[in-house]
Amino acid sequence: MQRDARGRPSAPTKIVEELFPIDVVMQENWRLLDLGFSILQPMSAIQWLAQRRLIKNSVFCKNCNIQFGLNTYKDAKDGYRWNCKKCFKRKSVRDDSFFSESRLSLQTLITYIYCWSPNMPVSQIQHETGMKDSPNTFADWASFCRDVCEVDLETNPLVIGGINTDGTPIVVEIDQIKFFHRKHHRGQWRQGHWVLGGIERVSQKCFLVEVADQTAETLQNLILKFILPGTHIVSDGWASYAGIKNLHHGIYSYAVVNQEKSFVEPLDNETHTKNIENLWLQVKRKMRHQFGTREDLFTSHLHEFLWRQRYKDVSIFSAFLSCVSRQYPL
Repeated sequence: MQRDARGRPSAPTKIVEELFPIDVVMQENWRLLDLGFSILQPMSAIQWLAQRRLIKNSVFCKNCNIQFGLNTYKDAKDGYRWNCKKCFKRKSVRDDSFFSESRLSLQTLITYIYCWSPNMPVSQIQHETGMKDSPNTFADWASFCRDVCEVDLETNPLVIGGINTDGTPIVVEIDQIKFFHRKHHRGQWRQGHWVLGGIERVSQKCFLVEVADQTAETLQNLILKFILPGTHIVSDGWASYAGIKNLHHGIYSYAVVNQEKSFVEPLDNETHTKNIENLWLQVKRKMRHQFGTREDLFTSHLHEFLWRQRYKDVSIFSAFLSCVSRQYPL
């Protein structure tokens, strides 16, 4: 316990003594039961967040040139506030954090993120968090989480393909698909969304990007942006792909599969687009599961899917917390 010059107990100026590096947080693998015990009390939730750099561990008063103290406040949202003992200025423990604007308890928000991470059904998340009676708040937090995913994709764009360590080209399958279009002249006509996708065969790393048009120039510029030189690209026979092998004087090798006959070229078992076709099935399933036919949410849900694919080999919960920590430096 910290004490002042007169030997009296003084408010702590730090929440925890040790902060975890982001790469350590990324490697954590929590179970819901263990997480619940770790954040059972308001202070334990505050300590859990501070240790992972998700809320401030200390606050400095620039006016008085001293550290704020952490004091209990019965009326505070989280039971504690930062307080300057000289100027009496107060700050929330959530100040400048991802959680700063919410009225929900920190335990509820942590639990929500945990349940959102593995794509739990909405009804189950509402049950675990007690948010069943707050559908608007529930939807808002789903949107906030997607925003974090989108920022991470923007600041750390993923490129795929290139050369293997043994000198052989990495194989990338590419294709386009249109979402929200009218099929066979049925239903109301809609503009829809064209998406170009690419996926590595072995690692399953992928990119998905909306395209404004299907011209050769547009598609080739996107290929140059997302696929590294040296890649062996496989696609269908779309005319706009014809110039791939000549891009930048031949930085890619290229093969075509006739999808009208088979996903696997009869004369070459390596020339197929089975992986990209499987990726489209996953994307379609995600769209139907998450928001049915809400076309206005298409882009953000597409980005969420891509973000989840990016971190599929680690805990999505830990990956998300790491992204929040980077996007809200404290």
